[in-house]
Amino acid sequence: MLQKFPVAKITLALLSLAAASLSQAAGLDRSGQDISGFFNDGTYTEIDYAYISTDITGYDNAYKDPVSGESIAISKTQGEYGQGRSINNITDDAYTFMRYGVKADVNDNISIGVFYDEPWGAEVRHSGDNNFVSNPDQKVALPSPYEEGAVIPIDISQIDKNVGTEGYNHASNVDVFTETWTGLVGFKSNGFQVYGGPVLQKAEAKVQLRGNAYGPLTGYNAVVNSDTAMGWSAGVAYSKPEIALNAALTYRSEIEHETPIAENMPALDSNLIQSVIRAKGYTGLLSSTVTTDATVTTPKSVNFNLQTGLSQEYQLLGTLDVRWVPWNDFQIVPPLYNAFSKVAEPDGLPLIMYDKDQWQIDVGLAKRFNKKLAGTVVVGWDSGAGNPVSSLGPIDGYWSLGGGVKYNVTPEWAISAGGKYLKFGDATAKLPNGYIVGDFQDNDGYAAGVKLSYQSQ
Repeated sequence: MLQKFPVAKITLALLSLAAASLSQAAGLDRSGQDISGFFNDGTYTEIDYAYISTDITGYDNAYKDPVSGESIAISKTQGEYGQGRSINNITDDAYTFMRYGVKADVNDNISIGVFYDEPWGAEVRHSGDNNFVSNPDQKVALPSPYEEGAVIPIDISQIDKNVGTEGYNHASNVDVFTETWTGLVGFKSNGFQVYGGPVLQKAEAKVQLRGNAYGPLTGYNAVVNSDTAMGWSAGVAYSKPEIALNAALTYRSEIEHETPIAENMPALDSNLIQSVIRAKGYTGLLSSTVTTDATVTTPKSVNFNLQTGLSQEYQLLGTLDVRWVPWNDFQIVPPLYNAFSKVAEPDGLPLIMYDKDQWQIDVGLAKRFNKKLAGTVVVGWDSGAGNPVSSLGPIDGYWSLGGGVKYNVTPEWAISAGGKYLKFGDATAKLPNGYIVGDFQDNDGYAAGVKLSYQSQ
């Protein structure tokens, strides 16, 4: 029998912790959807806890109209941006999530497993005095093509009661939360393994837009009801234990959620807005509060994970993790929001959209110090999903440096701890119609986590 490379087993769980599970990536990507535990021999189980703290601050737009000299809060090109008031940290509440999984070998060829994670998410909290926060007596100027110089009084104190957004006060806020359970069945032969299975996903979201940055859309509320839907995952892997080589390519499908969305847009209670709608050729009136069935589709993804022994003498292992998510195909289009936006844009607008696909790459080096202790360092890069970016997540990718240690308490039980520093790319925030609403620079964050794992062969 060929002898296994001695560093492989002791570092595998550690590497997934430091490289994948602590990401703050493009779009709504949070967990990296790691399933590396499925490729351990024998019975394996793990539980992760991760803590992410970020500092994302910037300035709103104080662009002055070249004719009137008045501040109009938004502009349609980057050249029309003027630094305005400061935007406090929009992620001042640290984000935490858990991940766990269990895997077992039925026989020498067949393996089964179940893995839980929280793949997509967002938590944005605006505060302070800027264009993303409303005043109770706010009046919003109507941008072209609305009636020139017209204003709409928005009674902010009355709008939170309609769709369950009490407690959000007068600031723009976003919450997106998902949970995913991935079931896997794998068949191994001659070093190769094919695997796949169903994916059960639960998703919900809440959005609140406030302030002059959103023009007549200020006061908009949306609640995407909790929904559970099915998708699937499949992949192929190859291993060669004598050189600690493990490679896996995993595809995850889109998952389509058809669920009621409750929306409230107080500007539609304005006679002026309704007259503009009629002048644009729309018959009837749009109601300011509606609940309609809509579709929200979470994106597909592809993960490639590679590890290989580099030096048996020094007990070194190298890793490469690559992830692709096609955010360019992703949109959230609430029906009322979209219908109202058609007054200004013939095709209407989504609430959230991205311009580019995401690429995420992590390169790691691990070393086994003795039979119980191993350590790793990881350098990472995330491309982001385009710049300018959504005002609901204003970073343009990142560079990262992370590392961690793993200690085998017993031959079966181990505890790992890791951390990562992230330097975010500077980003210009825009609305889906292209209007520039803010600028975010010199931002960073860090992540930390622990993992408890058990493996028995």
